[in-house]
Amino acid sequence: MKSNNKILIWVIIILAVTNISTVGTIIYHNYFQQATDCNEETTNKIDVPDTRLGRFFREELNLSNEQHQQFRTFRRNFHYKANNITQKMQILRNDMLTELKKENSDTVYLHKLAKEIGNLHTELKHLTFEYYLDMKNVCNDDQKEKLYQIFNSMMNKNAEIKMPKKHPQNFQNMNLRKSN
Repeated sequence: MKSNNKILIWVIIILAVTNISTVGTIIYHNYFQQATDCNEETTNKIDVPDTRLGRFFREELNLSNEQHQQFRTFRRNFHYKANNITQKMQILRNDMLTELKKENSDTVYLHKLAKEIGNLHTELKHLTFEYYLDMKNVCNDDQKEKLYQIFNSMMNKNAEIKMPKKHPQNFQNMNLRKSN
């Protein structure tokens, strides 16, 4: 009987936290939506494709052959490293879920996992801005402005670059196939 009460208490706590988070998210989005709408009007949104980013950058920025080759190198390097980081983060998230599923979860271990995920997230952010700065360094002034607009359009709400869907060997797509 006590075990059932504990489970019910935890379910109630989880539901309460979820509801509070949901209401907070709705309020946040409603409150800040007007500011976002104003910013979007002043920013030229660019429809960035999920595939053939090399061709897209070459055409949008009017890159020379040399610039295009440098962009290709930067992009390959970024995606290789970003996929490795993302894979490590997913493994840690899975470890966290496994630990949370246990009857007596080890909170010290969970804190360690959370810190490792945070460190990898920071590494991914650094990698993202280094990628942008590398590309920016080979652009002329007009290309730099256009590059900024492209990156602004590519960034999702978590400030991470959307990964292309072209290469099925990347980790995110492999993960999707495994779960189906």
